[in-house]
Amino acid sequence: MQLNHIGINVANAGEIHRFYQDILGFLPQRSFPIPREIAQMFFGIDEATEAFILLKGTLMLELFVHDKPLESGFAHLCVEIENREDTARKCAAGDYPVIRMKRENGDLLFVKDKAGNVFELKEKPHENLS
Repeated sequence: MQLNHIGINVANAGEIHRFYQDILGFLPQRSFPIPREIAQMFFGIDEATEAFILLKGTLMLELFVHDKPLESGFAHLCVEIENREDTARKCAAGDYPVIRMKRENGDLLFVKDKAGNVFELKEKPHENLS
């Protein structure tokens, strides 16, 4: 078994460009409407919306525009990226929450988008060329 894609909510369509493309570096692939009947059938949500497919490397996200805030929980996506500190600075500059916990063996670093989706940022290990 392997992961095909991850589907998550975004607060509005503008969030896709500001957070997912500009800060996290995802590339848009396509978008399509989700009729009310299908949203109700699969997700129990009685409203139509739009879905956007984004890709970065082999990670595919399916983003659904849904302006209802998430309830609390422990769900998060952990991504390995190059220069996570630069990403954290971009998040802070874009008014996205950055949560950091100092630790001896490396800080924990989390960021949130406007819908409340939580991302743990890990530094991508450098390949040893020796």
